[in-house]
Amino acid sequence: MNARISGALAELYDLNRPRLKTVDYLAKHGIGINAVAGFCGSPTVLSIMLLPNQRFDLPDHGADAVDGMVIEARGEDGETVADLVAWPVANPTDVRTLCGAAPMVGLWAALNPGTYTFGYPLVMHRSPLAWLQANCEGAAVVIPKFATRTFLEIRDMGGRIGAEDFDHAHELRRLLDAMTKRVEIVAPKPIRRVA
Repeated sequence: MNARISGALAELYDLNRPRLKTVDYLAKHGIGINAVAGFCGSPTVLSIMLLPNQRFDLPDHGADAVDGMVIEARGEDGETVADLVAWPVANPTDVRTLCGAAPMVGLWAALNPGTYTFGYPLVMHRSPLAWLQANCEGAAVVIPKFATRTFLEIRDMGGRIGAEDFDHAHELRRLLDAMTKRVEIVAPKPIRRVA
């Protein structure tokens, strides 16, 4: 875990006290804290500052802050915190990361060959909020350009990806197609030497 994430986690844990906003948000969306805490830490509504490039930060104080749901994104082992993920409570599709290191939440499920046993697909959700609502089963895209690399690894393992519906399947296909567009490879022209 890098120093930036370690410091942010310490700050998050310090700020993570029972809050009415968090309790209300989780109840409104049908999320049981005991069902998800082992997969994403303790989801917490905090003030977040929205930054460019789908990033966020935990502000000291400021007018630019909005209420956001903050969760841990665990790495391939399902335990190590790879990044923090957040979204404004008013817009759960505006997903952001603290460091840009989490391709998806549920990464361990995506990269575990056991997920695909007996032909089962990886269950993909439209958003980390939907992933929480499903008790953290499967995965959800956080950083599209990195998630497509994970999809390629899934393909190489012989795995399949299950979308929420037809439109979601098209969204995921567009992500993968954008990554796998043909790249032109050229060879240098031979250099003629003059005697």
